[in-house]
Amino acid sequence: MKPNKLALSLLLFTAGGTTLYWILVFLGVFPVTDIVPGYRTWFMSFPLADGWMAASALISAVYLLKGDRRAGLFGACAGSAMIFLGLYALLYGINTGLLFTLTVDEIIEICIKVYCLSVGSYFIYFSWGLLKSGPQADA
Repeated sequence: MKPNKLALSLLLFTAGGTTLYWILVFLGVFPVTDIVPGYRTWFMSFPLADGWMAASALISAVYLLKGDRRAGLFGACAGSAMIFLGLYALLYGINTGLLFTLTVDEIIEICIKVYCLSVGSYFIYFSWGLLKSGPQADA
């Protein structure tokens, strides 16, 4: 199985970008303040879920490079996590009105939501193709 360059690039970008994002948040480069009551607490609830998403994307990329169909399992996990996180953040933005406050920070957050929903959907679609084709990977 030859690795799909688009899927591999997006998996690595997702894993690396998410990791870099949280490093910058914890270093204070992206300060998190209570722009609405409870925002900081809500925002700081994401690192573990984002970590699961990034780890799943990285594991999927490694398996994809090895030509192992288990890339499909972890790609589907990453995609599902991305859709959940994107929908959760989208509804939070709608409920708080933040989605309609077009500051630079919110535009970045909107881009992240769109990325999560579109790339997450692609990961599931691509991963499903891996899981239903070819011989079973060794367990």
